[in-house]
Amino acid sequence: MVDLGFAYVLQFASLLSINLALINILPFPALDGGRLLFVIIEKIRRKATDAKTEAIVHNIGFAFLMILVVLITYRDVMRLSSGFFQNIFGA
Repeated sequence: MVDLGFAYVLQFASLLSINLALINILPFPALDGGRLLFVIIEKIRRKATDAKTEAIVHNIGFAFLMILVVLITYRDVMRLSSGFFQNIFGA
């Protein structure tokens, strides 16, 4: 990456930042978009959502995200390690 120059690194960093912002704004509990969705619902209903209910929804969303992270990491490790051992042992 050093050979590609500073402009490439800057472009990569900006693309990464934009992607993170887009994912974060998704209307999913535990993300900023989930909180934004609650604010929009409160504006439409003209009534505040119960804090306990909102906390439960965000906790469930966070648990789901953590399970998703663990499953994806597990799949990546299995995929990478199977290729690693095949290269070492020639199977």
